[in-house]
Amino acid sequence: MSSSIACVRWKQRSTGDVMVEAGNAVKALLLGATPERKDEIESLWDRYAPIISVVEDGRGVNICASKGRIRFDHKTLEAIWLLGFNGWRSIETYSPSIIISGITGWPLEDALRDDDELAAFEMDYKSRANSARSIIEEQSSIHVTWPQDVPRPESERNALNNHQEMAAFDLVCLATAYVFLHELRHVKFLSDGDCPADRREEEIACDVWARSFLTDKVGSYAQSVGQTFSRVLDKRSMGIALGAMILHEITPESARWGTAEYPPITTRIQAMISGNSLAKESHYWLFTACLLVGIFRQAHRQLPMYAPSTNELVEQLTTNLVT
Repeated sequence: MSSSIACVRWKQRSTGDVMVEAGNAVKALLLGATPERKDEIESLWDRYAPIISVVEDGRGVNICASKGRIRFDHKTLEAIWLLGFNGWRSIETYSPSIIISGITGWPLEDALRDDDELAAFEMDYKSRANSARSIIEEQSSIHVTWPQDVPRPESERNALNNHQEMAAFDLVCLATAYVFLHELRHVKFLSDGDCPADRREEEIACDVWARSFLTDKVGSYAQSVGQTFSRVLDKRSMGIALGAMILHEITPESARWGTAEYPPITTRIQAMISGNSLAKESHYWLFTACLLVGIFRQAHRQLPMYAPSTNELVEQLTTNLVT
């Protein structure tokens, strides 16, 4: 992964310079996330010439698309970065209980209750999530305390402290690329004049398109870099799963059940993570299970289910997410 969401930053020179720099940065992010799609990305940029506009920070999440334009603010990317790194830490928080549940046959709730170290890890996990929510809710992130165990968004990959942070960095880049691909599909719909009549259908269509863009041609990339197809697909899928968790967290609670313009957040998560044909031994399943358990725990929901494998657990958690 050669690009970072840290590259999506700008210097306040002139409006034209800002738009050009932001546009180049977003394009570079997509090229870094999907190098096998270089020709298609270039073609999309040539045909639709999306204007990437950095707007002034404001309360709430600010990233959206209109005809020929994608707008976002720096604060929203900071929240995405922080939630992404926190999502990676869900592994150390919840994987021990998930593994114990699978081995012993205990309900997941019992395994969580039996974990003597969970309270400390979960307190940190929830604290980072709360910091991200504060960034979203405030007019500016200046006064929000940044967690000491999360690198700043302007960090370069090679300057990070360890391989764990580098892995989180890569997945956050993939998740952020997913977000911008989703918005780019809106631009394409609007420019082509073929938007679905139901805005909620358009949202799902954009999710499906972004997911496909990241995964459909991984075989070409894997072959070009001498990696196995499964390894590359695992990583891309993990980035998408992380994006689903981030989407859940940045959606206001009042909108999670859906609105006239947006489907329920659970429907969108299912469109992003369901139907994977990954091998049962893929790391994707445990990672995604940890992310989903984090969503349940922050909503104070019980987890009485048991599954003998992590892929079956993900299926159960995804199904129960809507109830």
